[in-house]
Amino acid sequence: MNEPFTFPINPFPDVQPIDFNKLNKKKVTEDFVSENLKTMGWDVFEPFTDTGIDRIISKKICSNGHTPINRSEDSICKVCNTKSIDIVRFVQVKTRALRKGIFGFTLKSKDIRIDPRHLFVLYCDTIPDFLFVSVYEYLTFFDSIGNNPFSSTSFRKGNNKLNSLKFDADEKTWSWNGHSWENFRNANGLKMIQNPFIDLELQKGIRNTRVLSNKLLMKFSAGSSYPVKLEVIINNLLKLKLELYSDKQNIVSEREKVLEHLKKDIQDKSIFESIQKYWEHIKNLEIVGENEQDEE
Repeated sequence: MNEPFTFPINPFPDVQPIDFNKLNKKKVTEDFVSENLKTMGWDVFEPFTDTGIDRIISKKICSNGHTPINRSEDSICKVCNTKSIDIVRFVQVKTRALRKGIFGFTLKSKDIRIDPRHLFVLYCDTIPDFLFVSVYEYLTFFDSIGNNPFSSTSFRKGNNKLNSLKFDADEKTWSWNGHSWENFRNANGLKMIQNPFIDLELQKGIRNTRVLSNKLLMKFSAGSSYPVKLEVIINNLLKLKLELYSDKQNIVSEREKVLEHLKKDIQDKSIFESIQKYWEHIKNLEIVGENEQDEE
């Protein structure tokens, strides 16, 4: 039987949100998230450099999902005697104040990483709630409701702020344009991100995330700015490009053509040798492609 617990807690009871502004609030709120995750059995690490990942968290859990969300596992699960596994998550924290019940936040296309272990933690410092949304679940949500915030041309203007996530103060519930987000909230969200199959079936998860990402991000919406005919033309071209470059060998081939073209046009040997350094990663790409074919 799982013992009762409170989540989230206020690890800094002498600190009030009003004490901080946008210049120093980021560090405090990320620490607030970190301390709460520690109480749930996660080991929390802060990256040395800012690459869009605010925290890296890890935990030892039962591979069959028996580990409670407020604890980490020993080397052997006490329920099924199965050897525990280490799971890892890469966290991006989004902290915003509510404005008339709206949690407005910025999430750009570059924030969508093709790895289901990446997750967003949305947190408002005036309401004791965390929303845990993995990148895969985030894309799945928009795909399921037929709402694509990435396709509209207006999404790529300004700061890309999204204003559809709302908190109902009377019902004490979160929703996105009328669609519930309660499954991402607090304990529900913790349970989702602790799913061991995210790690056990990582390659499958990466492929599924890539499919969703291509479907939503590689989409052009004409809106009212451009004719519908142009929208059809552009989306057909995007589809052809995705099909062409789904095979890694096609990518290698195209890059080799470019390099061969540069070799003919650039007479200065030192310049060409410098350019060649940027093609070094192609060798790794070729190796990956060969290994995948061998496995098949």
